Amino acid sequence: MSVFDGLSRGIHPVITSVEVRADSSELADSDPEPFQAGSLDIVSTAGTFGDVSRYIQTLPGVVATSDLSNEVLVRGGHPMENLFLVDGIEVPNINHLATMGTTGGFGPMIDSGVIQGVKVYTGGFDASYPERLSSVTEIRTLSPEFLTSHVEADLGIQGFGGLAEKAVRGGDLLVSAHHGLLEMMNSVGLGGLPSYSNEMGRYRHTDSSGNRLTILHLAGWDSVEVAPCEADPEETSTIDSQYSGWRETTGAEWQQVYSSHSFGVASVSDSEQVEHIHQQEQLVTPTDLIKYYTCPVPLSVLKPTPVYMEDSNDGFDTANYRYEFSSSRISVSAGSSFWLDRPNFQIDQPIGAFSPYSVLPVRVDSTSFASNFSTGETGSYVQVTAHPLRGFTFSAGTRVQTFAFGNHQTINPRASVRYSLGEHVSFNAAFAGYAQMPPFAYLLSYPGNRTMSPMRDRHEILGMDLNIIPSSQIHIEAYNKPYSDIPASTEYPAVTLHDMVDMLGHQFVWLPMDSQGRGNSSGIEVSDLTHMKDKLIVRASLAYSRAMFAGADHIVRPSNYDFPWIANVESLVRFGRGYELSSRYGYSTGRPYTPYDMADSQAQNRPIYDVSQMNRLRVPYYARMDAQMNKDALVHHLHLEIYAGVNNIFNRANFLSYVWMPREDNRAHPKSPVAEIDQMSIFPTFGLRYIFR
Repeated sequence: MSVFDGLSRGIHPVITSVEVRADSSELADSDPEPFQAGSLDIVSTAGTFGDVSRYIQTLPGVVATSDLSNEVLVRGGHPMENLFLVDGIEVPNINHLATMGTTGGFGPMIDSGVIQGVKVYTGGFDASYPERLSSVTEIRTLSPEFLTSHVEADLGIQGFGGLAEKAVRGGDLLVSAHHGLLEMMNSVGLGGLPSYSNEMGRYRHTDSSGNRLTILHLAGWDSVEVAPCEADPEETSTIDSQYSGWRETTGAEWQQVYSSHSFGVASVSDSEQVEHIHQQEQLVTPTDLIKYYTCPVPLSVLKPTPVYMEDSNDGFDTANYRYEFSSSRISVSAGSSFWLDRPNFQIDQPIGAFSPYSVLPVRVDSTSFASNFSTGETGSYVQVTAHPLRGFTFSAGTRVQTFAFGNHQTINPRASVRYSLGEHVSFNAAFAGYAQMPPFAYLLSYPGNRTMSPMRDRHEILGMDLNIIPSSQIHIEAYNKPYSDIPASTEYPAVTLHDMVDMLGHQFVWLPMDSQGRGNSSGIEVSDLTHMKDKLIVRASLAYSRAMFAGADHIVRPSNYDFPWIANVESLVRFGRGYELSSRYGYSTGRPYTPYDMADSQAQNRPIYDVSQMNRLRVPYYARMDAQMNKDALVHHLHLEIYAGVNNIFNRANFLSYVWMPREDNRAHPKSPVAEIDQMSIFPTFGLRYIFR
């Protein structure tokens, strides 16, 4: 349910899953049930900043990489393994300040106010979706039951902006735009904060026969500059960085109804992901410390040296068609898709880079490469769902994917069953295979990397739904995900794509890789949703899992995304006239990490990891308590929604990373050159939204 729907009907927002009205393209099946929510859930949930990705991080088996990012890790998978669809159109990344090889970023490009509903599949999704190894998130924009022109203006921690919806030529025109506020803090002495803006436009027209045209445009621009003080011994980086980028997706979808039992959907889209990244090294020779005591250091004393330049556009075009038929006993879906990938990279590392994995005192693992070509990818599928018996549903399908780059073809079967024992108990099982190519930046960085194969995994799932307790919905699901053909370093046998070290504030490093990596992620999740007379709503989940991977050395070890225990408890209490109190407690086991090789690191005054202990150690557990107060009011015939809250109420120091202190002369002073930096401390959140009709 959208914010506009909630206010226009005079009801209060809820924190639980909201059923989204199905349209004619949604057929009943036996796949594992998706998690569903509306924009009211996103806005009213404490700790999310109104960000759909941060809301997804509260779902069972899902966890964030850190408070500083809205990256989504689903069941031990890499952030690149997630697919996002907006109104049925693939969007490679819905976030600002996103870099290659991830689907997360700093904040959302899509305003929660334009969202009607969200569906999140964390496993076992059917063959109709483009290939991803972990999850699918479907976002549907506003579709009011009774179209009413209205305008919304909002101001909050994410920025300021608004949206407008109006009937145009028998259709529904929806536009929105927002600009971030954080850049204003740069003028008061807080450097390194990003600037970002976004826009969205959507036109939808549905005729009396059910034929529907949707045109979508989503775009965002962002930039940030980081300039560590050259003479400050407390600085943890010696790299000056300048980043600017923009990304956009524009597409159209046409749904044609053929009969009361069948319809077809055709769509085309274009996506661009442009990045400009420039980095300069302050200490070209790490052991040459700066003997200067104020900042900025004059260029006559220190002139940073360019070490990394990137100008890239990882763009693609798509064309899709699918046909669906449904009767009381059987439904059939089949379709084909084509992608024209356009990897345009200009990456230069003129003096190389010191590898954090190598003890050699020279700049290795550096590469410069350029590409500007087009390559195709196709995907075709068929999916059949049958209801042969009362309470029993069976679904089976196959997806064939071809990749022109490397001349690969994958064939992946999908199957699922669901059996319901009345209205209170149901069981489901699913088996599905998936394949996904590594990002082009990894494939093109070294000539040998071009031979890498598509990454693969399988989803083996058993689940049960229990509604035997009044006002309570319990879901239990166990899964197993074997991985194969994962990119692995050919130089450092312990290093794979799933355990590469995140070098905060350091130079980008590319590695020669092949497809020797393998792994497994498995676990069990228990979640419960309880309503107590519409005054108290509680959603809780507990997950246990392990994500273990091996590189060329074939030694299985925890991946970067191995969080054995994940727990979330959220509540929403309604009281008074339009007041709500939302709270959330999140817990996860501390993530694994690789310690420094202290002897070599101190000798060279740079971070060098002890790869013989790759991810052998683990940081302390993560825990955070958030709270938020929401209030709906009618002010001069205008709807006003206000929220204010505090994240990390107890100001717990949650570990982020160990960092090397390159400006500490550890040869002359006994102080340790390793420092700990933490994630977000106690932090306020606020926002308000005016709705004009």
